[in-house]
Amino acid sequence: MSSIGRSLNLGLVALVVLLTAGTVGATMFYQHSVDTLDQQNEQLREQNEALETDLSQTRQNLSVANEELANLNDSLERTRGDVSQVSTNLEDTEARLDSTQTELESTRAVLTQTEEELSTSRNRIDALVADLNDRRAIQERLETELSTLERVNEDLESANDNLESQIDNLETDVELLGAEIDRLEQRVDRLESDLQSACAAIEGDKPPACDGV
Repeated sequence: MSSIGRSLNLGLVALVVLLTAGTVGATMFYQHSVDTLDQQNEQLREQNEALETDLSQTRQNLSVANEELANLNDSLERTRGDVSQVSTNLEDTEARLDSTQTELESTRAVLTQTEEELSTSRNRIDALVADLNDRRAIQERLETELSTLERVNEDLESANDNLESQIDNLETDVELLGAEIDRLEQRVDRLESDLQSACAAIEGDKPPACDGV
């Protein structure tokens, strides 16, 4: 009978050793998985912070671009007003020129004086025309810059939308990782409970795996 008892005890010890080895292996695999998930979670946090920084900078750039666009619009309106005033002055000058030419035909006594006035008027016309051309060139340049800024604004808005979409995706990934961590923690609890049950079932000396259980 004692020989049979010893055989049974040895078999039970061997079974417990196998169960303990499997539990230790599962625990090490769980620890490795948790470490890997922690590293991935930290990387996601760093990426999320970087994306938030880029989003803030993009929004600042967009605000600056909008201010510059408003300033250009104001400058364009002032330029258009100046062009209108120049056109009015030109019309007034042309009217005075017609009057001068009529006076020239009606009186030859003041021919010299009239010619001088005519030359002066023509110089003024040339100056006004040159100024008008310059203002038109400025207007065209401002309109080109306005179109460029509008395109930049659209690009910034598109980049902003893309960054917000990436942030949403990262937040979803973080939630999924949190759920996976919860599941693994529940599995650890079950493995610890199984280890406690196995150690409690051992009679006599317990293996080192049961220390502290």
